Amino acid sequence: MKSIPFLSRILFLLALTVLFSTCKKEYSYENGGTPSAPPPSGPPPGTVNASFILSGSPGDCTGAYVNGKYLPGTALTASNTVDLEVLVTEPGNYSIQTETIGGMKFSASGTFTTAGTQSVTLKGSGTPDGPGNYRFKPDAAGMGCTFLLTVPPSEPTAGYVLESGGVDHSCTGIDIKGGYTAGTALNSTNTASIRVYVGSVGNYFISTNTVNGMNFTAGGTFTSTGTQLVTLNGHGTPAAVGIFTLTPEIVGPHPLGGETCNIVVEVK
Repeated sequence: MKSIPFLSRILFLLALTVLFSTCKKEYSYENGGTPSAPPPSGPPPGTVNASFILSGSPGDCTGAYVNGKYLPGTALTASNTVDLEVLVTEPGNYSIQTETIGGMKFSASGTFTTAGTQSVTLKGSGTPDGPGNYRFKPDAAGMGCTFLLTVPPSEPTAGYVLESGGVDHSCTGIDIKGGYTAGTALNSTNTASIRVYVGSVGNYFISTNTVNGMNFTAGGTFTSTGTQLVTLNGHGTPAAVGIFTLTPEIVGPHPLGGETCNIVVEVK
């Protein structure tokens, strides 16, 4: 069998190369003479938003733990954080934050690298306006839960109970004063007196929850022990007509128990 001359082999390889190039060009340009667009690629690394829910949503946050000390007028530091439990269904970037309440807010952002139940730490910022039981609602893409944070009165704090009785746990010695009209802001005439028993003297703060746009608070110092009356001042603007139950509660330590009772306010 005769071998193909060297020059002939070169020409043969060149011919094959031209044929392959022509076929490739016809394949790529066959639709109107325009090269086909490359297939779409996924989002760049680090730009995918996580899918997750805050455990306990939309009610109380499950496993919420408040860290650090909170004092009226003292700015929050790196030790003021809140640990929350989250259920991650798809890893990615996340952002969680609360509104500013009582001069404070909490937020966190980062990346969940795995799915499943895990913990995230929200960092606090701001300065507490004053004593109070503040309820924060961290929000994450419209899904939120609620956690309670207490800013107690300045030390030394008093030891006392809110006296109550009856099946409805009503505060004893109740005396509601002032007019309550829907759409009219409360003023200094709107008060609620309740009876307390003081076991040890010190600073105190009592606050109700906010119901129908109004709440009541009282703060000061107990200088003597025994049963006495405390007058809470009304705040806010009643939103609607009706009969509403508000719950005064001790803000801060309550080692003697009796931390809550109920009052009823009628709005006309």
